[in-house]
Amino acid sequence: MEKSILDISVSSLLILYAIAGFVLLVYHYLKLNLFRDLLTALLRMTLQLTVAGFILVYIFNINSFWLILIVFIFMASFAGHTILKKSKLAIPGFFPKIFITVFLNGAVITSFFLYVIVQPDPWYDARYFIPIAGMALGNSMNACALALDRFFDSIKNNPKYVETILVLGGTKFESVKSFFSNSIRSACLPIITNMSGVGLVFLPGMMTGQILSGTDPVVAVKYQIAIMIIITASVTFASLFSLFFAYKSVFDSKDRLKGELFE
Repeated sequence: MEKSILDISVSSLLILYAIAGFVLLVYHYLKLNLFRDLLTALLRMTLQLTVAGFILVYIFNINSFWLILIVFIFMASFAGHTILKKSKLAIPGFFPKIFITVFLNGAVITSFFLYVIVQPDPWYDARYFIPIAGMALGNSMNACALALDRFFDSIKNNPKYVETILVLGGTKFESVKSFFSNSIRSACLPIITNMSGVGLVFLPGMMTGQILSGTDPVVAVKYQIAIMIIITASVTFASLFSLFFAYKSVFDSKDRLKGELFE
């Protein structure tokens, strides 16, 4: 079943951009305040993917461990920055902690998947490592941002609850335990929901891409099952450790909430 994937011509892409232009007109007509957001997103997507495509061609040809590591560090750094931006956190010195979280989580999950499960030669083969790492980091990034945003909003809206638990002799963790658990649940629920609907409601991007490129559907299914499990683990552990660092950062040396973080 070896068939090369059909290429999309430039003229076909222009047709798709025309459709996007029509969507922009709809946004403008309905005054949804999304015109500039979508236009900016389209331009950024086009530029970023074009540049990424040329860079990946170079990386795949070189296939150097150190070059792949540099790319992964850059990806993890950008993910950490995006997490802080999306969750609107202003905790001094928190970036190194969130970077270490996403970097180690992504590195361990991806390395295990490739070295133990897929076993390419070499195990860090760029054609496998970068896409898998990208999926792990991307999903972890969204989950961490969601978890942190939910966690800090919960504390901000319920400071008296936290203070009451502390006054009654509870520990710092006990005072935020319910917020901690609910935040992890919120972060993990989307991937669990996707896992429930995969194969019946939709075919995931990786599986679709493999099938389009001529891969045996059975092989594509096995890869997708493995990827879904890996992403679920990545989302869970990244959310868990990011919240652990966050909860440590919301109290001062006298076990009181840092009011400046919730103003």
